[in-house]
Amino acid sequence: MSARLTVQETADFLRTLDGVLILTHVRPDGDTVGCAAGLCTALRERGKTAWVLPDPELTEIYRPYVEGLLAPEGYAPDTVVAVDMAARGLFPDNAKVWLERGVDLTIDHHPSQEFYAKDTCLYEKKAACGEIVHDIIALLTAVTPDIALPLYVAIATDTGCFVYSNTTARTHRIAAALLDTGIDAAPVN
Repeated sequence: MSARLTVQETADFLRTLDGVLILTHVRPDGDTVGCAAGLCTALRERGKTAWVLPDPELTEIYRPYVEGLLAPEGYAPDTVVAVDMAARGLFPDNAKVWLERGVDLTIDHHPSQEFYAKDTCLYEKKAACGEIVHDIIALLTAVTPDIALPLYVAIATDTGCFVYSNTTARTHRIAAALLDTGIDAAPVN
């Protein structure tokens, strides 16, 4: 059974890591890509080695957010983190090896979470995984524009640009804080 971590416990765990590989789900959307890019950038800003596993189904819409963050072929991580991935069936073919070897941490917001990882940070009432990743990153480092833009993509995508019923006042406050970093949200929306 997976241990369930709070945002603070997740940040504390991430603070101890180096050699991280971040996984996104099949048919990657803005939430999984934005979370992966934001988390990878935040870890790098802390001086950590971190990469995002290239997803074979990554579209040109989301590719710019992971430019320079995709793991080189043969990268052997010490720790594997999955973002916005509730189920084993969401692992792309090239990520299934990590599912078999063991995922160390998953960060998610889906009530259907299968608890496949050693540790899980799950907040089912969040409109987007990007909200959770934002809160974790805010405990690790300053949220810079390079972190804020992909997180904004994550949140805007999973809220339907803030129109879905699970969008809360807190969702808007996080989005506003991301905008306050100076990012240009118009192209995203």
